[in-house]
Amino acid sequence: MVTLVKMPKLTWTMEEGIVGEWHKTVGEYVDKGTTLCEIETEKSVDELRAPESGVLRKVLYPKGSVVKVNELIAVIAAADEPLPDEIVTEVQEKTLSQKTFESTSEDTAKTSAPEIYRPMVSPVADKLTEEQGTDSIQIRATVAESSMIRENVSKTVEQASNTKTVPLNRMRETIRKRLSLSIKNALHVPLTMEIDMNEAIRLIQNSQTDPETHLTPTSVIVKAIADALEVHPTLNARLMNDKIEIPDEINIGVAVAIEGGLVVPVVHNANKKTLSAIGKEIAWLAEKARTETLIAAESAGGTFTVSNLGMFGIDFFAPIINPPESAILGVGRIAKKPVVIKDEVWPRSMMTLTLVFDHRIMDGAVAARFLQTVKEKLEKPGTLQ
Repeated sequence: MVTLVKMPKLTWTMEEGIVGEWHKTVGEYVDKGTTLCEIETEKSVDELRAPESGVLRKVLYPKGSVVKVNELIAVIAAADEPLPDEIVTEVQEKTLSQKTFESTSEDTAKTSAPEIYRPMVSPVADKLTEEQGTDSIQIRATVAESSMIRENVSKTVEQASNTKTVPLNRMRETIRKRLSLSIKNALHVPLTMEIDMNEAIRLIQNSQTDPETHLTPTSVIVKAIADALEVHPTLNARLMNDKIEIPDEINIGVAVAIEGGLVVPVVHNANKKTLSAIGKEIAWLAEKARTETLIAAESAGGTFTVSNLGMFGIDFFAPIINPPESAILGVGRIAKKPVVIKDEVWPRSMMTLTLVFDHRIMDGAVAARFLQTVKEKLEKPGTLQ
């Protein structure tokens, strides 16, 4: 039986992946479940396993190739089994395409540089650019009739010497695309509310006597969100193909900053887990994120996201919704503030939450009631056990 191995869709938003190291070679027999190669996305590295047993007859993409989801990347079949004509044709087309690309790249490298506009340059400016080690044609004229004077050249050379160009890495490019899409499509509306965290902090401090417990403000907030989503499921919805879908699962993504970008590991079925279990899982996922050992399943399937910048001293911020989700919660720092309680002023540990919701899916009153429920649960954290 001929088995087609295609680029898997590891997350809802994945459009392409990078073929990593091949663990098997063409002509080698592979058992079902054996690792064929690694698949890299912008946020994880996963193993692609053989869907069936047989001989690896064809490998269409070498290591480092960027391949779209559902594209054919390999063929498994019996050693003497003839491959269907359409498979042979597809393999030939891909091989030809790769050779054409390589040939074009070589030809491009051999071509001369394009003609560059050369502004009028005064002798003084030309001499100065030579002294500074700068080509005058790289400096744009800023005075009348494209003439250059000493001051303009000096300023431009100084600015150029202080400029560093850093290309977007794959993670930043993915973030750019997804969040640009979110801003373009979703109707972002922010709602802000102050929360009294005195009781929650007391709960966290009491838990520190148990070495097996990993409670933090983030874990308490995630549990409060999960419980509130059970009461207000619209905030757990997503807009797909002009229809509002409300998943059965409540999966909370927790944004984690890493070198060069951001990843969002997901606590799956958070509403069914204890506060202590959520605390342990967040600590474990955050460590995997920072060491770049997350697999795709650990950052896939999120239905709601929380982003906490409180540890950086941020009081308030309105994050961008993580598509295709319908809402995201921005968490500010916890700070002591004077609060009036029964006409008396008391110092309380206050925190600002900012809920950003998609107005296409819900109205403000729905989102406000959800935020009220989160507030109630955080101010009475004994209900979160």
